[in-house]
Amino acid sequence: MSLFRAGLPALLLGASLMMAAPLAAQAAPMDAAAAQVRAETKQKAPTTEELTKDQDSYLALVSRDHPLDPADYKPKDLRTIPGTGMELRKDAAAALENLLKASRKDSQSLSVLSAYRSYDRQLSLFNGYKARYGTDDAMRLSAPAGTSEHQIGLAVDLGLSSGRCSLMACFGDTEGGKWLAANAADFGFIIRYPADGEKVTGYKYEPWHLRFIGVDQSIAMEKSKAGTFEAFHAALLKASKVKPPTAAEIKKQRESLLILRFLPPYRDWSIGYDFAR
Repeated sequence: MSLFRAGLPALLLGASLMMAAPLAAQAAPMDAAAAQVRAETKQKAPTTEELTKDQDSYLALVSRDHPLDPADYKPKDLRTIPGTGMELRKDAAAALENLLKASRKDSQSLSVLSAYRSYDRQLSLFNGYKARYGTDDAMRLSAPAGTSEHQIGLAVDLGLSSGRCSLMACFGDTEGGKWLAANAADFGFIIRYPADGEKVTGYKYEPWHLRFIGVDQSIAMEKSKAGTFEAFHAALLKASKVKPPTAAEIKKQRESLLILRFLPPYRDWSIGYDFAR
């Protein structure tokens, strides 16, 4: 993919900088709600364990190729989204509240259509699609139970309060859909299934489906130009396996450079090579 040849190598080579620098400060928040969300987050480079085995992680990759284990997994920190009978994990719910508040300030009227779904609920939903459209089309429209992001309490489907284009691709062309695409990252969300990502994600374009990954990471993904969460996750995973130099290694590198300074032709080799930076 071109994004690996172009955008992601830079992400990988600068991974430690990306994870350590305050990305929230690099993009001005759109309003006080976004500022509050960013202020409450802390930058932390994800570990390999967090990316591959921790199903409670905000960066957990859940798909048909990465099913939940156990299949009937249920998050422990679900909370009700005010004004709805639906739930999300605590931080995702708080971020969604701020997103909806900001959308109203920008004269957008959005409604929550779906949030957390249990294993049993997802099973019933998928079987309904399969009975109606057949297995192949059902797989493009819905996730089998045990492979859905809705089950981890980090995914939410939004639509216009008017009901126009609900759960349809045309939602992306509405003012509300455009607002989400432009501002979701400020609140820690990504459009999980982009228009040109079906070959990677396995799902058709879903401009209404948001996935919470945290503000720092959503901004980082936006800046990396990674086309899909799968691509961004792969980059993070690769970076997590590169161990930063230890204090002893940094000291040894500095000592080696100090020796070079006094070797013929007496050029100051250490200039510009501070490995502690």
